[in-house]
Amino acid sequence: MQIPKNLPISLHFTPSKISHALIFSLFLLLLLSLFFSFSSSSLSTTLPSFSASNLSSRFVSTSSSTDSLNTQFVSNGSAALSAIQKPHLQDSREPLNSEVNDLNSCDIFNGNWVLEDSDPIYKPGSCPFIDESFNCFKNGRPDSDYLKLRWKPYGCEIPRFDGNRMLEILRGKRVVFVGDSLNRNMWESLVCALRETLVNKSGVFEVSGRREFKTQGSYSFIFREHNCTIDFFKSPFLVQEWKAMACGGGTQEERETLRLDMIQGSSSKYYDADIIIFNTGHWWTHQKTTKG
Repeated sequence: MQIPKNLPISLHFTPSKISHALIFSLFLLLLLSLFFSFSSSSLSTTLPSFSASNLSSRFVSTSSSTDSLNTQFVSNGSAALSAIQKPHLQDSREPLNSEVNDLNSCDIFNGNWVLEDSDPIYKPGSCPFIDESFNCFKNGRPDSDYLKLRWKPYGCEIPRFDGNRMLEILRGKRVVFVGDSLNRNMWESLVCALRETLVNKSGVFEVSGRREFKTQGSYSFIFREHNCTIDFFKSPFLVQEWKAMACGGGTQEERETLRLDMIQGSSSKYYDADIIIFNTGHWWTHQKTTKG
């Protein structure tokens, strides 16, 4: 099955182990912190944009107009995961040995994990919006050093996550996560990290009042004080799942497959988002691809 050249997605394979997802969740928060640290006071008219082709090396700014959709696509596929290494147990506060380069030219994926002597962004067990299968604290994980991991690129520093600043930048905007359970993990973690910075935590709620996030196709969290939403849409393949008739042995049978030329139907519900963070890959070993 040949993938059309104009298919507007990037396919990556991602690991399925929850431990990888937890570490990558920290990595995503650090990347988002870096992204929003570069936003200026004019963000209401101009937003930074990520280009999937060169995300690993630099940020690219684009101008927006009232007639054009300004949407950011962040792919959290294997390119980012390839940078995850075994943590180096070193003091993250020690000065850089080399000259710090401008972040615009810094390869943020070239670095290592270090232990930071600081409190986690939110305390284990304090957020009510973490699914049980993602809750290391509730499931009895004995160690806690992973809560202090910080991604440190070589030659530059990523600012620590600042939830208050990020919420101010997101005021009146819509962020959407699209993908599989790995992205759902990141979505839950970001909601909890932003919620922790607020004094009035009752102003953060899922629009339908849900506390579990597995059975429905989409969910939406509202941050009432900032008039912003952070949504999740389940779309493991990103493209449209399909059923086709296949002939074999003189009989016809219905076979599940994928339409690589069609984005999954839920895209019509988030096309107007200000920021889109998507992933795919793990489900591409499914029978829809191996037998479809």
